[in-house]
Amino acid sequence: MGTTRYETLARREAAHWGGAPHDPRNPQIWDDPMLQEIFFGELERRFRERIIAQGPRVLELGCGEGDLALELAARGLEVTAIDLSSERILEARRRAVSSAAATPPTYLVGDLNTMTLPDGPFDSVVAHDALHHVAELGHVFDEVQRVLRPGGAFLAIDYIGMTRPARSLAAMLYAVLPTAMPYREKWGLRRRLGSFLASESAKREALEQGGGEVLHDASPFEGISQESIMVQVAARFPRAQVRTTLPFWWYLAPKLRMPAAWRPWVARWFRRWDDALLRVCRGAYVFVEARR
Repeated sequence: MGTTRYETLARREAAHWGGAPHDPRNPQIWDDPMLQEIFFGELERRFRERIIAQGPRVLELGCGEGDLALELAARGLEVTAIDLSSERILEARRRAVSSAAATPPTYLVGDLNTMTLPDGPFDSVVAHDALHHVAELGHVFDEVQRVLRPGGAFLAIDYIGMTRPARSLAAMLYAVLPTAMPYREKWGLRRRLGSFLASESAKREALEQGGGEVLHDASPFEGISQESIMVQVAARFPRAQVRTTLPFWWYLAPKLRMPAAWRPWVARWFRRWDDALLRVCRGAYVFVEARR
């Protein structure tokens, strides 16, 4: 892809994440602390504890507004954190000013696809829901290996994609079941169906061509890496510990409309169904712990 076309898409990606408000008509699982705890709570606690166990110097890739970095800093770690969006980094720095951390995180604006990571050595390099927005994973993993100390750890929780049948079923159920978005407005989302159903290879081809219907209209790097995350992990860290989880119901749980009193009960059933589905299909999320 030409530099100008890439820069245009990168600016659109940064602008989306810099100004993406909570949309009550299309809620995400991270918008609801109760759902986030049911589906991801145990996994995220293990993630944080494993980071802390590696040592004090941490580099976070794709930090957003800095929630994880602040929590790690409050527990005594020295954190450097990077995000593409200058608006989110400004918000992260604002939060750091009023935090209780003795050493607030250092926040940097940077494009993981192209940037040279800050020199280490770091005890751990971590990423939470960030790598599936990165096209140049080979570059990122080269940099990760460069800045990790010998014996240091790479830890990630990330989205590696639902299978095509799961995506098709999710789209169908979203269309027919009562959701936070009224039926009359769902028809307007049909333009995003191509992006939702598209494979990683189709998204990468469209990115190389500078755009296309299979790229998310607001976030063109959404899902640009999915299966390739694990390909890169296996190539660079052959003894990595990998756990997949949550094949399907985590996606629909925040979107369905139901009485508030039902939501915890239904969410726990959905979580049990996701655990059961792992016996027959791949999880959509992965937890990785790898050592240099």
